[in-house]
Amino acid sequence: MWDERLAEVCRRHPDLVAVYESSRGRLGLLLRQTLVPLSAEQMTWLAQTRGVARDVVQDLRTAGFQRGTVVLQWLPVADVARIVARWVRRWDGDAARRSQLLAVVERRLADQRFLAARAERMTAAPAPAVDVRGGLDEAGLDALKAWYETMAPCWLAIQPALRRRLVLQTHVWLADLALADPVDGPGQAVRDLGSRGSLARALERLVPRREAAAWRRWIDHVCADLARTLGRPPQLRTQAWARWLFFIPYSVPAPRRMPRRSPRLPAATWTAKPWREKMNV
Repeated sequence: MWDERLAEVCRRHPDLVAVYESSRGRLGLLLRQTLVPLSAEQMTWLAQTRGVARDVVQDLRTAGFQRGTVVLQWLPVADVARIVARWVRRWDGDAARRSQLLAVVERRLADQRFLAARAERMTAAPAPAVDVRGGLDEAGLDALKAWYETMAPCWLAIQPALRRRLVLQTHVWLADLALADPVDGPGQAVRDLGSRGSLARALERLVPRREAAAWRRWIDHVCADLARTLGRPPQLRTQAWARWLFFIPYSVPAPRRMPRRSPRLPAATWTAKPWREKMNV
């Protein structure tokens, strides 16, 4: 049963966003971490959520709570939506972050419903003619901008800082060149990509000279992935396609730092004394 002791425990954990309680007394923990991690960050995300959940549950046990707990980050989005709708919210530590996380759940469920309905229509009737804009007309671009703004906490949390600057610079290039004109922009962007294209040069200017070699591969990887995705036919340029363009640089991890090799010291020389000299000592 929820009481003030449990609320006091929750206040001590800044990464605990909200707590929900079922009719049987089970607690659902909504953490600060994203609900839909990228595959490239899955291991880091899992380690972070495990650490936070372990500390919270341990403190709850110490405070006398003995019933079950569930971490919402580890559940499918449909289960998260069901818990949020049916369970009682007992503690709300960060309403703004909670709203951001649940907005992601709503969008993911809407995408799933859309894809399911579309698949059902495609099996029931011939595919209709597709607009070459692929859902990226004026209204589609407005929806894309709104989605990008809701993802701002995700973009601003990128580490290290240099990787964050490179990702955001790539986003600027996408918005200015590739997506400003949904019809002709992707083709122009593909032609601009390359080792001496405007994106590569803009990214290179952000990298310190001593780290240029390490980040060169990151830049090449991002440009190659963007070229493949931007080169898709017009009928595949949907909202999901446009969102993935922004996720491409986000999904590429920072290069590993090469360990500095300590300077090799010259081998010490050892000269044995003549045997006869040793005997005379």
